Amino acid sequence: MRIIYLIFIAFIVTTLNASYLLAAPPTQLKFCYEDENAFPWVFTHNGQSEGLDIRLMRLVEVELNTAIQLISLPWKRCLKSMKIGQVDGAFASSFKQERLSMGVYPRNKQKKLDTARQIHMSSYSLYTTPESGLQWDGVRFNNLKGKLSAQLGFSIVDKLTVLGARVREVKGPERALTDVLSKISVGAALQTDRADFVLSNSETLKDHLIKLPIALSEKPYYLMLSFNLTKNNPDFAIRIWNAVAKVRDSRAMKHSSEEFWGLMTPY
Repeated sequence: MRIIYLIFIAFIVTTLNASYLLAAPPTQLKFCYEDENAFPWVFTHNGQSEGLDIRLMRLVEVELNTAIQLISLPWKRCLKSMKIGQVDGAFASSFKQERLSMGVYPRNKQKKLDTARQIHMSSYSLYTTPESGLQWDGVRFNNLKGKLSAQLGFSIVDKLTVLGARVREVKGPERALTDVLSKISVGAALQTDRADFVLSNSETLKDHLIKLPIALSEKPYYLMLSFNLTKNNPDFAIRIWNAVAKVRDSRAMKHSSEEFWGLMTPY
């Protein structure tokens, strides 16, 4: 009887220890992001990683009191690294059904995508030449006589395909815009903030290309978390997403954003 009792006690202790280890939050997090310049969210400035998303993550680090290592990777590799557990999360990711096999988006109590815990809202716009005649009325293309260039692996590619466009996927917004200038494509579908920044800093491009007035799409972007993190530390995962929402709308983030745009004025 005594042996059975001791075995039972050992089992209980082992189970409690395992539960404790399962619930213990990590002492450091690893988040990856795309290595392409994505102004104003992430890019390289004076040899350092800069951008509004980078600044937000640094404030999240303080809010969580947990060190966060930010790793720059090609976007597809970033998502794969999250899928296999090499990193704890990836940002900034719009929603794509296929990405559900790579990681986890924040959800609300109704199990729906929680837009309240997005990192930021961003839009896609269409860039073309004034003489192309290409138009977008918010529903369909008119005078689409050729391919549209878009960035490799970006979510807008799916929408363009559904709308019947032939898509040329390239690496980087500069290449996509140059395609239009070179007549390889009739238009470029790009994230508005980064494409506008590229145009404003290129005398060649901005003098020959225009942005159509109606956005192709506008959508929220998220910090996705790995299956490992959300399974082993579900409460901590919720804390991370809550911290993102809190920091995003905080006075500290507002101050950091104002500082950022002040620094970028002469950029």
